[in-house]
Amino acid sequence: MKQMIKAICLMLALSTVATILISCSDTSDKPTFSQDSSVNTSTDEQSEETTKILPDLPPRDFDGYTFRVITKGDWDVHWKTKDIYAEELNGDPINDAVFNRNTKIGEQFNFTVKEIEEFSDYSGAAQRSIVAGSDDYDMLAIALASMGSFSTNGYVMDLKQIPYIDLEKPWYDQNANQSLSIANRLYSTTGELMIMDNDAIWVLLFNKPMAQELQLPNLYEAVQNSTWTLDLLYECVTAAPRDLNGDSKMDENDQWGILGESFNTFALCVGAGNRVISKDKDDLPYISINTPEFIAAFEKAFKINDRRSDHCFYVSNYLGKYSASDVWSQCMDKMFSDGKVLFNFAGMNRVTLFRSMETDFGILPVPKGSETQDRYYCAVSCWCASGIMIPITVTDFERTGIIIEALSAESMYVLTPAYYEISLKTKYSRDNESQGMLDIIFASTVFDLGNIFDWGGVYSLPGTLTENSSTDFSSRYKKIEKSAIKNMEKTIEQYMSNF
Repeated sequence: MKQMIKAICLMLALSTVATILISCSDTSDKPTFSQDSSVNTSTDEQSEETTKILPDLPPRDFDGYTFRVITKGDWDVHWKTKDIYAEELNGDPINDAVFNRNTKIGEQFNFTVKEIEEFSDYSGAAQRSIVAGSDDYDMLAIALASMGSFSTNGYVMDLKQIPYIDLEKPWYDQNANQSLSIANRLYSTTGELMIMDNDAIWVLLFNKPMAQELQLPNLYEAVQNSTWTLDLLYECVTAAPRDLNGDSKMDENDQWGILGESFNTFALCVGAGNRVISKDKDDLPYISINTPEFIAAFEKAFKINDRRSDHCFYVSNYLGKYSASDVWSQCMDKMFSDGKVLFNFAGMNRVTLFRSMETDFGILPVPKGSETQDRYYCAVSCWCASGIMIPITVTDFERTGIIIEALSAESMYVLTPAYYEISLKTKYSRDNESQGMLDIIFASTVFDLGNIFDWGGVYSLPGTLTENSSTDFSSRYKKIEKSAIKNMEKTIEQYMSNF
């Protein structure tokens, strides 16, 4: 997961998990914050003395202030916001962790959290409010990709300038901090306050009975011994197709190798160790997509995610039959849950969505480009993930900083274990091997600035080529290169001028 999990969740595994499981009736055993120290030693009744990292915050009374957060809400069945607000305890580990976190920190600083849902127009609602100069929101918990336009248009604050937000603390994702900054300015990040960024990590779920029937190699062992590569994935997906009803055509009634969409080509290229945008020693971005390594990975990824093939059940091929809002729930996800697809390449959120699926499935990281690759890399969809942003219209940045810092720190000890140790590892994963895969996956996340800014369409290039069934990578890149560089340089200038 984020870097802190191995250091913190393991330290608190027994005491915190026990606390969450009884949280419906008692919150008194939760970790407490020191008002004047960043490190405090406390003794848990069930364990030896442990050292906790706590926020360095002053005592404040916010006089019942309502801390307003605009979120994605629950307009999309796959991407419901559930990490900001919970109305009451209901026995669900994540819901109760959020409720107990908000209650405890709210009582400590005398404020309440209010979630404002704007459904599919959350970005537009936030933008209109800020442009109008209205103090409607204290924090934006919307698509991480919104950082692109919000930062360059001056709608949000540089998080490094917000009092009491200490971005070096483990409750902020250090990988996101480093990846999402430009010229040492950081306008959005994520961390333990949220779980939607974790849900937005692309992984491969696989149908275990089908894999056994096809006599595939042990995929868990392949991950461990570094033979889990794009080449092996291609061999697996091409071995799976079956014309189940014998009508000589492949459709929803047949068996497929993998579910496909345009983002998956990009995610496979990232898994092979590539980036659309990289950064230099001065924290300035540069285009790194037009390399022999990226192109070689694209060619393999395209074969796996080929919409014309008989092994890839590709979403765009069925948009005419299902509406855009229903194609995933009524068609794509159903194909996997019905046991007709070997691999579901999608966000981590599918692990919980398929909790009632009868067929056993396993969880795998995105494959490597080759066996010699140093590690695994799993792309985070910046459109599906949520980020922390602070509008320039906020009237009290000190108050906002204290509240975000306190909620984030408490989340590390409460929400993260509820999500990771209880929900994913214990409640929803189907086998011990998948639990080990989760550790690899969460240590392998990649945030690519290209996925946020898409200068000149450079990030969209792999997906666009996939949609158009074209492998003409180099010539297409040449057509957009000047525009991509120009737009990127403009963004750099905007960032460097914002002090």
